[in-house]
Amino acid sequence: MAAKCGKCDPHEICEECPEWIFTLADLIMCMMGLFVILWVLKPSPSPPKPEITEEMMKVLIAVREAFGYVPDPTSKDPVDVQMLLRKLQENPIKGSGDGGRTKQPTPSPEGTSPETTTIRAGKQVVVGGHMIFEKGQATMPDPTRQVVDQVAKQVKGHRNLVMIKGHTSLDDFSDDSATAQQKMDLSLRRAQTVADYLVGKGVDPQTLRVQGASTFEPVVQRVYTATAQVMNRRVEVEVLSTLVDELQDKSAVKPTSIEP
Repeated sequence: MAAKCGKCDPHEICEECPEWIFTLADLIMCMMGLFVILWVLKPSPSPPKPEITEEMMKVLIAVREAFGYVPDPTSKDPVDVQMLLRKLQENPIKGSGDGGRTKQPTPSPEGTSPETTTIRAGKQVVVGGHMIFEKGQATMPDPTRQVVDQVAKQVKGHRNLVMIKGHTSLDDFSDDSATAQQKMDLSLRRAQTVADYLVGKGVDPQTLRVQGASTFEPVVQRVYTATAQVMNRRVEVEVLSTLVDELQDKSAVKPTSIEP
């Protein structure tokens, strides 16, 4: 039996204390130290998010709306989700049940004025700027002809009824002796002038309807200055929603010619 060793130097070989024991002990100590460091560095669990009450949600939405905040449709933020739901409830999406109407404005021809003139509300679309005529005249001046050119491009090829309405003004005649028939005739001649011009530009004459309004539908009235009544000497072009085919008798069959 080997004698007991009383030495502590690990570099000296003895039977009771082999050198590998000290190496193993060092490795075990390193591993234990590593585990301690990992345990210390372990992230602490995040605290649970507090639940947003209904009153708190209203306050958060009001604050964001006050600063003009726009919610992100792809966000998972509960406040954004509630803001989007509120917008849908206030302004529901309208599909085909709304008649397929669009909010995209349709620009009118430029003409001499950026605004379209109409004084009647109805199921129709008014195109064109101010189509003004000279006093007592039924011929189109150059600015009016430019507007009618733009109108022709918009209505050409369509089958909707096109109402061409002529108007006269109180200053179309030099005195007050003009009869009602003379005023009506002038308004009709103005409307017919525009209709003939549109036909010359390729518009189907079947779609055109000519009407005279005389002085009965003034745009400006009562406050008459030197130039105020100019707006009353006009022609209006209205595109109706009615199609020409809806008014034509399709049952009538044209007679076919029989060759001898």
